[in-house]
Amino acid sequence: MAEERPVPGAGKPFRLEVATLNGELFSGAVTYVEVPGEGGHLGVLHGHTPLLTQVAPGALNFHTAGGEARTLQVLGGIVEVAPWGVAVLADLAGRDAEAEEARMARARQSAAAHVPHAERAIGAAAVRAELDAELVRFFATALRKQPRR
Repeated sequence: MAEERPVPGAGKPFRLEVATLNGELFSGAVTYVEVPGEGGHLGVLHGHTPLLTQVAPGALNFHTAGGEARTLQVLGGIVEVAPWGVAVLADLAGRDAEAEEARMARARQSAAAHVPHAERAIGAAAVRAELDAELVRFFATALRKQPRR
């Protein structure tokens, strides 16, 4: 039976930068990146041989240094594997639809949890505005009743 050897670079963190012309989508430490390339998927671990190649449309998968699996959808561009890490400049890119839906669901839950506080704050602001309006009416009436000098 063949002895299992550890994969060089496996589990060691390195830097990943993913950007489009519109801005940065991800910047951080990762332990693995899989880029859709023109010749197939390119898997990158720490210490990979430097290269520069085109990105094909597809899923850019990576594992953050914290162990979270993430996916970005890319539509063309270039990828550079360098001694410091990996840079992807995508023509177009966006977050994975399922991950984005989950993020939006969490945001909706968080917003719903804050609604009662917001309603109280809005109610208090409305009461203050009504009091201010009443004070303006009171002083306007009082000023009209004063004799002119």
